[in-house]
Amino acid sequence: MFGLTTEEVKVTQEARSYLKAQLSEGMAGIRFMILTGKGCGGNEYDIKPVMKEEVSEDDEVLEVENGLTLYIPKKDVLRFFGVDIDYIMDSLGSRRISISNPNETARCGCGESVSF
Repeated sequence: MFGLTTEEVKVTQEARSYLKAQLSEGMAGIRFMILTGKGCGGNEYDIKPVMKEEVSEDDEVLEVENGLTLYIPKKDVLRFFGVDIDYIMDSLGSRRISISNPNETARCGCGESVSF
């Protein structure tokens, strides 16, 4: 397996700031993964803080910047290749993480689930 870089997974400064703010003492970073069998598209992105003791050999480690490390399960790495991660304000005024993934073949109408 090759190592991901910030060229393959791009994280905007807004997303970096937001994700770093989600971390507290004892946390190693943020895990980005794909849950299968979810939603009408069949897959959903799952983003959550990961404790140091929860880091696995099965995780690809991406050092985004000092204080922010992403953990992506190796089984999901190719699906995250080329992803842009941003923190946006949507048309309703809600702020959220937005993932733009060129590997998706479809996205459900509500935007919560995707197909590959």
